[in-house]
Amino acid sequence: MAARRSPFHAFALAAIAALCGFASGTRAATPTYPQDEIEAAFLYRFAGFVTWPAASLEKPVFTIAVLDDDAVAGDLERMLSQRQLKGRRARVRRIGSLDQLGDAQILFIGPQDPGILRRRLQRLAGRPVLVVTSQPDGLADGSTINFVLIRQHVRFEISLAAARRAGLAISADLLSVATHIEGPVGSDAACPDPPQVPAASTCPRLASR
Repeated sequence: MAARRSPFHAFALAAIAALCGFASGTRAATPTYPQDEIEAAFLYRFAGFVTWPAASLEKPVFTIAVLDDDAVAGDLERMLSQRQLKGRRARVRRIGSLDQLGDAQILFIGPQDPGILRRRLQRLAGRPVLVVTSQPDGLADGSTINFVLIRQHVRFEISLAAARRAGLAISADLLSVATHIEGPVGSDAACPDPPQVPAASTCPRLASR
């Protein structure tokens, strides 16, 4: 009997498929990718599993801003060329400060000093931006999704408290492949069905996975 693929394995394969869409023939055949390319592919995939307030999607462009990580920004620029996110033209905005964030829907912040990251994220309180980081204790500093390395594989953890503060809804499918979920899943903003969900670390309908 063939081994059953885990939800994360399927999600990761979809992300890697995005990489293959812009990799050269030789590179696409390579079974491993640098961390920055995998993170870029995940950023691309995250958009399909998050719901933003309608007002933040009024413009015909979906923007992913990247702060302090040129490698991820370059990978995203190649990946998003001629592509759409949420039915809108996708683009990458390289920024040097949060003053340049503008109307971006996703913000990826490269490795930071924890104190600096915390102060930066405090400035985004209440804004409908999916903040993604890649460093130890990123969730504690205020990010919504944080990349972590587990046995040399890129995984991610999610803060539902941060998502709710930003007015974002994260789908149960994305929650099911996170390595860690911070905050109780007890709101229909994060787990829309069934409508009444008791506080728990994971959605009840995902517990058997």
